[in-house]
Amino acid sequence: MSPEELNVRKAIADVELIRRVLDQAEQHESPAQTMELFGVTLTANIILQGIALSVSTLLLLIELLSRGALTEYLMLGAAFPDIRLVGIGLIAGILVSLVILLYFVIWRAARNSGEELNAYIIRNFRYARLLSYLSDLLLKFAAVALVMLAGRPEWIPPLLLAFTGDYLVQGRLFTLPTKLAVLLGALCIAAGLYQFLAEIQTLLPPLIVFTTVAMISIGRLIRLHRRQANASV
Repeated sequence: MSPEELNVRKAIADVELIRRVLDQAEQHESPAQTMELFGVTLTANIILQGIALSVSTLLLLIELLSRGALTEYLMLGAAFPDIRLVGIGLIAGILVSLVILLYFVIWRAARNSGEELNAYIIRNFRYARLLSYLSDLLLKFAAVALVMLAGRPEWIPPLLLAFTGDYLVQGRLFTLPTKLAVLLGALCIAAGLYQFLAEIQTLLPPLIVFTTVAMISIGRLIRLHRRQANASV
């Protein structure tokens, strides 16, 4: 057997050993270790995801009670350029407001923990690092803006589904187990592709999916919070 083959086999054996160790660690992870993973960020996560859930629920109720008024307004952008610009400006305003709110909540959490903001973000909110998070939002906003400027607003609902899937796969915003997040992310992306190919224009699918995922995520955080409270008693 050549030295190259021995090196390859040794590398494979090392990878298998690392996987076994990680699997055993995950299986024997105690509730205290799980809660320590979140630490003081648990409340901040609940607040942030609660806000996201509230906004998506409100939009979903408006869409349902108005029988598709949001979708109808969105589709008007195909015929009226002024509405496209208003829509882009509205989306930009919402994104700016959400970013300001996000960092305000994180700043308050860092202040309450007595930690410097940058160190707190790096340690507890890796998905919220300034450059990566803002560049991710900027790319998503650019994609939506280009679609609207091209006069194809019917592509926006599938894009929103794909964005939700992307957040799940990247582990941003939502706090779910890795396997569940990847599975739900793949399903969201597949659903977005199906909506695009089937030419389904309604905003209901992305709103329903986002609201459901946010409910699952915040429900898990609330359970962890209760376990943390019980453990501290």
